[in-house]
Amino acid sequence: MLLWIVLLKATLCVAIGNVTRDICKEQICSCNEIEGDLHIDCEKRSFSNLHHLTGPSSQFYHLLLHGNSLSRLFPNEFANFYNAVSLHLENNGLHDIVPGAFLGLQLVKRLHINNNKIRSFKKSTFLGLDDLEYLQADFNLLRDIDPTVFRDLNKLEVLILNDNLISALPNNVFQHVPITHLDLRGNRIKTLPYEGLLEQIPGIVELLLEDNPWDCNCDLVSLKEWLENIPKNALIGRVICEAPTRLQGNDLNDTTEIDLCPSKSGIDSSLVAPPTQEETADSGPLSTPYKIHGEVESPTPGSGQKWRSKSRENWQLKNKPTAMAPANSKSEQQYIVSCPVSCSCKLLESRQGLRVNCEGKKIATLSSLKPKPTSVQELNLRDNNIHSVKKNQFQDYQNMTLLDLGGNNIKLIENSTFQNLTGLRWLYMDKNYLDTLIPEMFTGLQNLEYLSLEYNNIQMITAGTFNPMPNLRVLFLNNNLLKSLPVDVFLGVSLSKISLHNNYFAFLPAAGVLDQLNAIIQIDLHGNPWECSCNIVPFKQWTETLGSEVVVSDLKCESPEEFWKKDFRLISNDLLCPQLYSKILPTYSSKNNSISADKGTRSNSYPEPSRVSISVLVPGLLLVFVTSAFTVVGMLVFILRNRKRSKRRDGNSSASEINSLQTVCDSSYWHSGPYLADGAHRAYDCATHTLTD
Repeated sequence: MLLWIVLLKATLCVAIGNVTRDICKEQICSCNEIEGDLHIDCEKRSFSNLHHLTGPSSQFYHLLLHGNSLSRLFPNEFANFYNAVSLHLENNGLHDIVPGAFLGLQLVKRLHINNNKIRSFKKSTFLGLDDLEYLQADFNLLRDIDPTVFRDLNKLEVLILNDNLISALPNNVFQHVPITHLDLRGNRIKTLPYEGLLEQIPGIVELLLEDNPWDCNCDLVSLKEWLENIPKNALIGRVICEAPTRLQGNDLNDTTEIDLCPSKSGIDSSLVAPPTQEETADSGPLSTPYKIHGEVESPTPGSGQKWRSKSRENWQLKNKPTAMAPANSKSEQQYIVSCPVSCSCKLLESRQGLRVNCEGKKIATLSSLKPKPTSVQELNLRDNNIHSVKKNQFQDYQNMTLLDLGGNNIKLIENSTFQNLTGLRWLYMDKNYLDTLIPEMFTGLQNLEYLSLEYNNIQMITAGTFNPMPNLRVLFLNNNLLKSLPVDVFLGVSLSKISLHNNYFAFLPAAGVLDQLNAIIQIDLHGNPWECSCNIVPFKQWTETLGSEVVVSDLKCESPEEFWKKDFRLISNDLLCPQLYSKILPTYSSKNNSISADKGTRSNSYPEPSRVSISVLVPGLLLVFVTSAFTVVGMLVFILRNRKRSKRRDGNSSASEINSLQTVCDSSYWHSGPYLADGAHRAYDCATHTLTD
């Protein structure tokens, strides 16, 4: 019996250890429900595993686990969190994801595993994430990627892998994956082949490639051709050559195919020295190849003339002039002669113009550039003393693609100043003193793609200011004095990225302003004094319609005090605007139908799923069994003890009665004669000590 009780206690302990705890019901984490979306914040709870925890079973939720100690994820780690729609695992020291760790997370659309120590993506690392659309894995130690790791992620659109240690992407890694946004900045990539890689991402919208040690050789020709043929509305990062030395610092777009691969023009670049005297000596007539059925057959391997003729031919090809002008050509000398005295000039590898660098030369006006440079393609006038830019100063700079006027004291730009710069693509005017922007300032910049106006004193932007720049994709207006934006300010412009942070916006109107950002990929809005009241509700609703691929910075309230430093996207509309019920606020259709449909199906409660987790079922049944066993044992013990007590009472009663009778029989009173009394009487036969009625 004692052994049985010990076994039952041990079983009960195991059952108690397997019981999972609801992180919301037991208030293990902070759970806030906002308009049907439950946010479970488990930041810095020192979790090392999640097997003993479970999430709500009747509601979708976002699970935030950043800042814990989940250094390794084991199979079925998230089996109890099957209703999660997003998962954050940042800053966990995570270094290993065992295949099967994400089983059960078939509803997760966004996975954040950035800022960890992950070294490789194995074949089944993301097994179970059937609906994953957004994967962020930047700032890890990622080196090795299995070619099939993304093959089952048929809905993955955004992949962020910047700032890792990736030296190459395996062939067919994006096969059957609908990638639209790919970030590869800050890795160790030297080339991207077309076959097996670039050809598999035809729908790319954003590809960031900066800060990689690109090796500009023949292998990069396919990348250059691919970049030249992708849609113009795609946002592509600049590819700057690091090797070879002759091309170091050059933009791939400005580098010709001949520069990348001289051997394609018939030059054997493997020969670096002239042939020896023996090789160049006259060895007589060369053996004539003979024909068999019209085909030319080479000499036999034993022919010495063959090898000498090959060396001679290669040397002649090595010295064969190319269509590109040599370094000391007359055209380059003409360019260098026209370089301003105080500036440095370099002929671009494309041989189409000069890169003129006049940075920090105390230049006051463009007219002081003497001699006036010709065929300028890139002009750097940063950190000078230019106070104004006047009309016709760029009249002879039609071929310019990049102009840097940042870090000056510019307060005035006359109308139509850039009218002749129809080929300009990059314009830097940051760190100046501009206070107003009007459309006439940018007339002629129809091909401009990048405009930097940060760190000015801009207080007002008139309607239609950016209309003259229909190809503008990147706009920096941060760190200015802006308090509002006019209606139709972005009309006709397909911006991919805009920075409005560190201004003085209390709110931004959605109608006529934000709803015109149809192609937005990234919008920076932090550092503004957002007033979290009724005016900000349409802005909040607009942010909710953005797809998962759009990056939006923090939006924290400055006022009122009750919402100070809280992200207004996490505050319900009825708290932001108590009188909301009396107004009909506009709603905005989502750019992504799947996202809007997903949001539309969410509510405060959901039907209980028919499935029951085995981690809950087994401990429950075991607990019922143990309880029943203890009940039966207790009842048996109780019955046995009662029977023993009953026998003892019966024995004691009989002995007491016999003693009493013996006492009566021995009494002289009873020996003196029979005892008679009224009514019923008892007669005792002392001879037999029996009792009769």
